[in-house]
Amino acid sequence: MNKAIIAITMGILLFAGSNLKAQLKIGSEGLFVQGGTVFSTDGLTLVPTDDWGMNNLTAVKESSVVIWPKFNSIVRMYRFSRPVTFKGEVAMSYKDVELNGNESKNLVLAHSKTTSSNYKDFLMVKESVSSATERYVGQLFTSAIDFSDLTAVTMETAEAPENLESNNMITPNGDGVNDFWIVKNIEQFPNNEVKIFDREGRIVFSMIGYDNSWNGQFNGNPLQEDTYYYILTFNSGKSKKTGFISIVKDK
Repeated sequence: MNKAIIAITMGILLFAGSNLKAQLKIGSEGLFVQGGTVFSTDGLTLVPTDDWGMNNLTAVKESSVVIWPKFNSIVRMYRFSRPVTFKGEVAMSYKDVELNGNESKNLVLAHSKTTSSNYKDFLMVKESVSSATERYVGQLFTSAIDFSDLTAVTMETAEAPENLESNNMITPNGDGVNDFWIVKNIEQFPNNEVKIFDREGRIVFSMIGYDNSWNGQFNGNPLQEDTYYYILTFNSGKSKKTGFISIVKDK
């Protein structure tokens, strides 16, 4: 990782004074970047591990924001006209006015395979390297990634939300009372995932973006009366809430 930080830093310094255009156009003749060579365009620095070729695409820097449930992205987006495959070092510089409430020390890269403003399309790179003094966030990708959009967002805290309460018993008999497992205020955290297990550790229900719709069924069939265990994760899996749910049926 130290080598990655050094190379990324050098890349930004080498191109900091260049008068680069905000838009990069590559025609059918293509662009070839030799492995290990620093390539930069308007604050985006790429150092491919292997020889890297591109053709018939446009890269644009935009003042765009992706809205996450808690932290929104910085006001900077790099958009490629089509997804590109890349392995190596990626670094994105930014200005303080673009932070948009984010803290420099907690910034991580976020990338999407499609051109999108929906946070669900983006993958947060938890291992990102950031520097508050040099104003960049980057990462060495040892395995190739596909991306069309690149931005940065604050690494969310590991604390579970305190305003979430869930019932620990459901009686799914259709009488309108306790028929569903309800997590109060879950709509405030749409970037969540729930998994419910039986005593044997088998998953009997899972859902991304839980919406209080589970009624004690597995594959369309009612589960037997018993106690089940749930894991409810938030913030891209960095915080979670756990507990038990008892299914009780009328005798």
